[in-house]
Amino acid sequence: MKIVISGVNLVEGGTLTVFKDVISAFSIDKKIEVTCLVNDKSLFSNIKGVHFISFPGIKNSWVKRCWFEYVSCKKIAESIKPDLWLAMHDMTPNVGTCPQYVYCHNPSPFLPVSFKLFWYEPKVFLFSIFYKWLYRINIKKNIAVIAQQEWFGHYLTDVLGAKQAIIARPVSFSPRSIKKLDSSPRRETIVLFYPALARTFKNFELLLNCFAYLKKEYRNVYNSFELQLTIDENENKFASTLVNRYRELENVKFLGRLNFEEVNQRYENCDIVVFPSKLETWGLPISEAKLAAKPIILSDLPYAHETLGDYHSALFVDPDDYITLANAIVDLFHEKNIFHSVKFQSSLDVIDSWPSLVSAMVK
Repeated sequence: MKIVISGVNLVEGGTLTVFKDVISAFSIDKKIEVTCLVNDKSLFSNIKGVHFISFPGIKNSWVKRCWFEYVSCKKIAESIKPDLWLAMHDMTPNVGTCPQYVYCHNPSPFLPVSFKLFWYEPKVFLFSIFYKWLYRINIKKNIAVIAQQEWFGHYLTDVLGAKQAIIARPVSFSPRSIKKLDSSPRRETIVLFYPALARTFKNFELLLNCFAYLKKEYRNVYNSFELQLTIDENENKFASTLVNRYRELENVKFLGRLNFEEVNQRYENCDIVVFPSKLETWGLPISEAKLAAKPIILSDLPYAHETLGDYHSALFVDPDDYITLANAIVDLFHEKNIFHSVKFQSSLDVIDSWPSLVSAMVK
């Protein structure tokens, strides 16, 4: 059986991790011949038994991307003659009569259009306006669309007209083995770790304003905590603004971008994972925090509850209320247990592993 998996636009972050997990899941079945269309095949050097074809220029412009999806992919399909095509980045390509699926994960259609977004991320601003139309193109050609959460799946079927939605959780089928630590950490310096790219909707300001407030009002508490952010000052205009605005917070460490192994090490060494993002179609660090058995502080928003699911040590906070978050950290300093066991009940059938998704697609 021949399968093509396309993801020429995926080069970093959680989407790249999901892409790798899906490829690895398909590559296990030796009866499947997997061809992957990628931006840079060196990013996948640890995956064996898969044929990678690089298209490094596609990401340079939307004209090239659209030409690739709607013209080039049909030619590739005619050449390879796959039995199945899986597009991993939102747009449904034109692949003729080949059976196909599309994996949808970009939250751009749900971003609030604001001056802040326009100023710091003009490209994302434009995406938020027209990305919903890119989702619509060819969407009815898919056997099914694959989404990470129920609310997104309902949007794709009920609003955009997809035939069917498969809800698949992006949990790695080979989870890392990380030692489980005490859910109520207490040591000389308590480390909070937030792995995220510098995007406006990631809500870094909640944490930074919280630390600024602690430094002013509770200096002894502030001195006992360290916040680690994977922000590089030179990443973009927004990153530069954050670093310059909060530079006086010496207990905030701007680590820059980290590779996969470095992120894993930070998970292992930190005390608490924080994830205050205001918009996600999943939120992979939440799942990774669970694999690392870490207490987690996250936004009290529907996506976060669904992503976290059942867990033994979580605190949901108002994503706009840094003072309440600061008060929780003060309680933690005084050795109060701020974390609680939580549960989430899905209303739909959910595929919770990549091998199960593969089985559903190639049955």
